[in-house]
Amino acid sequence: MDAAKTRSLKKLFGPARRAVKALPLKGLLYAAAGLAAGAGRTVGGINPFGIALLCAAPGKYLPFVFCGALLSSPFDGIPPLAAFCAVYVFCVMTALKKRGQISTRARILLASSAGALKATSVAAAGISGRSDVFALISALIAYPLFCWLYRGFSDKRRAARRGRYEAALIAFAFTFSTVCAPFKLFGISVCLFPAAVCALCLAKRYGCAAGTACGLVCGLASGGAATGALGVLGMTCGLMMRESERLALLLAFPLSVSGWYYLDGAQTTPAAAGFLLAAVAAFLPLSRFIRAAPGYSAPAEKLADDKKLARCAAAFSSLSNAFYNVSDSTRREGAEALNRRICAVAEEQCEHCAERERCVSGASGLTNFFTSEMRRSGVVTYSRIPGHLTAACPNAAAMARGVNGLRAQRRKNGEAGLKRMADEYSAVAEILAEAGRKNEDSQYEDRAAAKAVKRELESMRVKCDGVRVTGTRLREVTVYGVAPDRISAAPKEIARALEKHTGTRMSEPRFVLHDDYTLMTSSTLPRVRLDCAKFSEAKSGEPVCGDTISVFESDDRKFYCLLSDGMGSGRDAALTSKLAALMLEKLISVGAEKESALRIMNKAIAEKRGEAFATVDLLEIDRVLCTATLIKAGAAPTLVIRGGRAATLESRTPPVGIMRGVIAEKKSFRVESGDMIVMMSDGVQQTGSAPVLPETGLPPMPSAHALASGMLREARNRGEAADDMSVCVIRVV
Repeated sequence: MDAAKTRSLKKLFGPARRAVKALPLKGLLYAAAGLAAGAGRTVGGINPFGIALLCAAPGKYLPFVFCGALLSSPFDGIPPLAAFCAVYVFCVMTALKKRGQISTRARILLASSAGALKATSVAAAGISGRSDVFALISALIAYPLFCWLYRGFSDKRRAARRGRYEAALIAFAFTFSTVCAPFKLFGISVCLFPAAVCALCLAKRYGCAAGTACGLVCGLASGGAATGALGVLGMTCGLMMRESERLALLLAFPLSVSGWYYLDGAQTTPAAAGFLLAAVAAFLPLSRFIRAAPGYSAPAEKLADDKKLARCAAAFSSLSNAFYNVSDSTRREGAEALNRRICAVAEEQCEHCAERERCVSGASGLTNFFTSEMRRSGVVTYSRIPGHLTAACPNAAAMARGVNGLRAQRRKNGEAGLKRMADEYSAVAEILAEAGRKNEDSQYEDRAAAKAVKRELESMRVKCDGVRVTGTRLREVTVYGVAPDRISAAPKEIARALEKHTGTRMSEPRFVLHDDYTLMTSSTLPRVRLDCAKFSEAKSGEPVCGDTISVFESDDRKFYCLLSDGMGSGRDAALTSKLAALMLEKLISVGAEKESALRIMNKAIAEKRGEAFATVDLLEIDRVLCTATLIKAGAAPTLVIRGGRAATLESRTPPVGIMRGVIAEKKSFRVESGDMIVMMSDGVQQTGSAPVLPETGLPPMPSAHALASGMLREARNRGEAADDMSVCVIRVV
């Protein structure tokens, strides 16, 4: 009996059960979203969200959103008109879908027509006050605006338009807040809770800007002090979430509660604090499933991720030293220290006093008086010195002049400290400005090149949603929305097509998958490779070589070779040359230009105690543009070997560290494959000796290693080991 009933029930409800199982979960969510959105109201009692979501819905989920929007029509001020708009939009969208893909422009026009119908009904009912004016304006603007915003959620070009996707999420959060806004608990709208959760989720996923915007927008829907409290909550968490999530929440919660208290008073603050605390508690389990979106960083994380800016931060340590020095030299001097300096002046006067042997009073009374006067007014006035002190010491006037001279000396030291600080600050500011300019160059967007690349790819039957070309010297090409399995062109053909319109050598395309969306990227490649070899040998009898050779490459594909020869030999010369090489390498690495780095390094060596000089021979090779720049300050000649000839590049400039300003010569030339550049110290090429290589008739050069070692061996055989010897050879391949 029971089995028969079970079979009959299955037969009766089986089709309905199978139909429910066949319904996609995402479709049900869209239907629920349409129903909830249709219940929300803007200023003037307008309900635009349901129709706007229907206009923006993807084609396969259109029936689900239509059902939700139709069911929400009773919540509208004019239910028949809302139902008519839902049916009208659904019919037009279905007709457009049969013809092909529905464009965003058509969706916005359709939403605008629905808004115009609503505005007409408002105008027909009569405009009697400010609320009617707001309703009319809201009807004309809200429908197309929210259609455009919602469309960003389902746009397949999400990776190319991340800003629109964020805006769509914020629009959904605002819509949900308006739905919950009419319901209140303890005198506060319950939408404060979901709005705070949304702001926290977006802050963790997309950073400070998204969290702050979500908080402010949802706060507008909540009304009252919620705007300030939610804005502070999203901003604080967005700034600190990537560093420490718990610390961000611990700091954001009291700040948001304080903002509420400041804006709305103490009466509603406890209830608001309860809602915000509940939101934080609800966010904690959700945060495990939320990861930071790629490409989004908090300000602190961006500084840590950007190599150049992170290195620039280290340069501020020199500023802190300067501030400490200035504070030491300009702060108010203590009584004990001042008394010691005054006693030193008095002792100097007493040493030259003719009546020193007959003096029984000593200068203790005068020094104590001078100390109190300097502490009181900063100067000693002779007329204020007591008579018994001037009578006891014939040098009282001279001592007073010497003590007043201490003030002038201290002011001079303070001004020198301030000048040092200003120089340090100016140097670091210059480095940061140059690094900023380079960063701007890398972010420059070439729209003309992007259009040309897109046309070229379309001619090769490579379909895409869009192309972005950034950078001036180093180019980055990003092609959005490609289908790798439908590309028939070879990778080398695509690279050549990109080179045609970017003007640089481009890498073969790389494919990056974001969910179900694919990007194709290509970046600038160097045109030349470099082979480098370096050798150094100390002067006879010295344990270390006073020359330093530093070879490095910057992030922007520029190769550097620095040869510095410290004046003299031994450890002191090595220390000076290593200081010069290290400073130049670090400054150039953080983004400073060669000339700026040379000025800063010269200043550091010039202020070094004792006589410290060093030559600078700096070679920069741009591997992208195939250009070379040579900067010389007191350095030995450099040889450029090309086609069997050796050209000599030399300068007659003093080493760095001798004068406050730098005197250096700069020479620029192009490099070609097969060129060899020979840099050497004056120990290899002594003044007046025969050249190490003839100018013409040179045979094909061996490898850089063989040439460098051979030149050093030849210099040693000629008996020219009276100085440190260093050779560095760079071969262009």
